[in-house]
Amino acid sequence: MYNSLKENLVFQNTATFKTVYQPAYTMSQLQMNDFIEISIVVDGSGIHRILSEAYECREGDLFVIGSGVPHAYFAANEREDITVMSLAFYPSNTLQQPFSQPESPHYCCGIFRDKIPFSYAMLNHKVMDKVKASYHAIAEEVIEKKLAWREAVMSELMLLLILLGRYINQADTVLIKRPKEWKIVSAAIREILENFGDNSMTLESIAAKLYISKSHLSRMFRKVTGESFMEYVRKIRIDHACDLLRSTDLTNAEIVDRCGAKDIPSFYRLFKAYTGMTPHQYRTSKRPNKGDSIMSIYLEISENLQKGRFKKVGELVQSAIDAGSTASEIMNEGLLAGMNIIGEKFKNGEVYVPQVLVAARAMNTGMQVLKPLLASDGVKAAGKVCIGTVQGDLHDIGKNLVKMMMEGKGLEVIDLGTDVSPEAFVEAAIEQNCQIICCSALLTTTMDVMADVVKAVDAAGIHDKVKVMIGGAPVTDEFRNSIGADIYTSDAASAAEAAAAACAQA
Repeated sequence: MYNSLKENLVFQNTATFKTVYQPAYTMSQLQMNDFIEISIVVDGSGIHRILSEAYECREGDLFVIGSGVPHAYFAANEREDITVMSLAFYPSNTLQQPFSQPESPHYCCGIFRDKIPFSYAMLNHKVMDKVKASYHAIAEEVIEKKLAWREAVMSELMLLLILLGRYINQADTVLIKRPKEWKIVSAAIREILENFGDNSMTLESIAAKLYISKSHLSRMFRKVTGESFMEYVRKIRIDHACDLLRSTDLTNAEIVDRCGAKDIPSFYRLFKAYTGMTPHQYRTSKRPNKGDSIMSIYLEISENLQKGRFKKVGELVQSAIDAGSTASEIMNEGLLAGMNIIGEKFKNGEVYVPQVLVAARAMNTGMQVLKPLLASDGVKAAGKVCIGTVQGDLHDIGKNLVKMMMEGKGLEVIDLGTDVSPEAFVEAAIEQNCQIICCSALLTTTMDVMADVVKAVDAAGIHDKVKVMIGGAPVTDEFRNSIGADIYTSDAASAAEAAAAACAQA
C-alpha cells in the first residue's frame, strides 16, 4: 500500500469483511495509518469499530478516517458480509495549501468537522454515483498513466473532496462528542506504534511529549480505548513478536530487542500468557512445511494479484521459478487462479473496475517475468483473440477491461485499439491466426459497423474458423442475432469466459 501511495499518489481497494465483530476486541486488533482514508460501504451491512466505539453501518455509509485513528470493519453476524470501497492519500502529496495543512479550517476541503479526527455521512444515490465515478476516474488515470496523469489524479481528488466536504457539512450526523479526548489519545497511540520497540517508552514519557499529566493521559486512554495504557502496549509488542516469528528467522534475543521487551524471561512469560504457547511452539505451528512452500508461494501470488500488488507479484513469480516450479504451474496455480477469483467477484458485483484494472496490471507484471520460461517450456496460450473498438468509435475503457479479463483466462489478445475498420479486423485475424474477433462499441451510431465486420468475415471466407464476438453498452443479443455475429455477452467477465470456452472448442 505504501509503495502504491508513493508511486501513484493514491491507493484504492475494495474489500469484503467476513470476521464477525466481538465486543471484546481490543485496540491491537484495529489498524491505524498515517494517511487519510475515504471508505464507503458499497454492499451489505456490518460494524465499523473506531477506537472504543462500534458503529453499525450499511450500504451508502461514508467514513473519512484521519491519520492516527485506529479502526476496522467487521461483519455484524455470520449471515451477511460487508463490502467497503476505500481510497487512501497523503494530503501533503496531493493537495495544495491551505487544503494540505491540518491546522487550516480548509484542511481537506472541510471534511473534518469541529476538528474531530473522522467524519461520517450517509450518501444518497445521486452523491454515491458521483463518488463512484470519481473513484473510477482516478483509477483510470493511475492505470493508464497518460500525459499529466498526476495532475489529473490531484484534480479528480480535489473535486471529490469538495463534493464530500459540502455534503458532510450539510449532514446532521456527528458521531463523536469528545474531539479533544480522541485527538489526544490518537496522538498517544501514534507515539506507541512508532516507539514500542524502545523499552524506555513509558506512559510518563508519552504524557510529557503531549504536554499533559501522566494521570490525565491514563484516565483518558482507558476512557476512550477501554484498555489501560500498558495493556495496549503489551498487546502491540506481542503482535509484532508474532509477526517476526512467522515471517523471519530472527533469534528470540533479536525479537526481544525489536519488540521493546525488558528481557528474555519476562518476554517468554508475557508471550505465553497472551498466546498459550512458547515463541518456539508458535513459530513451528505457523511456519509451512517445506513440502507446502511452493503451494504457499502460489497462494501468495494469487492473493497479491487480487490486491494489485504488481511488484510483489513479480517478485513471487521469480521466487517460484527459483524454487523449481514450471511455467504452467505458476501460471495456472498462481496468476490465473488469482484472476479467476477477481473475475468471479467482478461478475458478482463484489469488486469494481478499479480493482480489476490493478489486478490485471499485476497479472501482466507476473507474465513478463514468466515469459522466457513459457517460451522454453513450450507453453502455449489457451487461444488467440483480436479485439478493438469499431470504426468511428474512440472509446476504449470497456475494450481494455475485456482484454485484461481475457488475458486473465490465459488467452493471447491482440489489441487493435480504437476506430478499427472491418478490413483491419479481418486482416489481423488472418495474419495472427485468431479464433475470435471481438468488436466493442459504446455508441448507437457506431454499433452498426459490427454488421460490416461480420460481412467482411463472411467475404473473406473465414467465418467457419473465426467467430465474431460483440459487446458494449448499446449492444444486445437480439442485435447479435440480427447481424449474424456468433457471441454476445453483457459484461467483461462473461466475455472472458465465453471467449475461453469458444477457443477451447475451436
